[in-house]
Amino acid sequence: MKSKNLVSLFVAAIFLVLAITGLLIYFGQGSHIVDHTHAWFGILFFVAAVFHIVNNWSSLVGYTKNRRTGAIQKEFILPAIVAVVFAAGIGFDVPVFDKLANAGKNLFRGDRPRGGPMEQTKVDSIANAVETAYATAYTKGDTGAIATILPVKTAILTEAGTILSGSDIQKNILKRTTPEVVKTKVDRAEALDDHMILVYGTATNSTATTPSVYTHLLKEQDKKWQIIAAQRAYPAVQ
Repeated sequence: MKSKNLVSLFVAAIFLVLAITGLLIYFGQGSHIVDHTHAWFGILFFVAAVFHIVNNWSSLVGYTKNRRTGAIQKEFILPAIVAVVFAAGIGFDVPVFDKLANAGKNLFRGDRPRGGPMEQTKVDSIANAVETAYATAYTKGDTGAIATILPVKTAILTEAGTILSGSDIQKNILKRTTPEVVKTKVDRAEALDDHMILVYGTATNSTATTPSVYTHLLKEQDKKWQIIAAQRAYPAVQ
């Protein structure tokens, strides 16, 4: 097995995946899986590129400068200029590069405003669906369903001022000895962007005498909406 052939094929295969995920991200069609795939294949591409450079060092040197005179080859100048121009333009946030970077997303987004791209009816529907699913799963003690809505790393600021995680909520459900019936009511929901919604609501618990107000930050990941941050408090007495 020839190492040069193997490395070249690795570079080609990895580049193909990077090209696909890069285009998906550029046109605003990325997701958690796409982002992670792009990141990991970027690392693989770096490793493969190092081996490729080592295997082809003499050829690359020949492409860069004339072996007899030591002068820089003309073929090297254009790629070097393009690389420097793009690096400087992106680094100094030149307007044309900023527009170019967002052209793909704007093409798919169209003229929709950035601050609230989703219709309010859709926002309300998503918010109510997530909150109802959470309340139902909590009431039933279904930790599996809870985990899909409230990830283990979700941070929750409670009424008492303590900070819990989604994992803590699951453990508390498993420890409880008396049934708890939780009901939620969405008072208001706002879209922060295409994939994030801020929900303000009121919740009641059969074990508590006073309802609490809550704020949930919902995020869409892999076409699933989850609560990624939460805050609960007792309403102030006027």
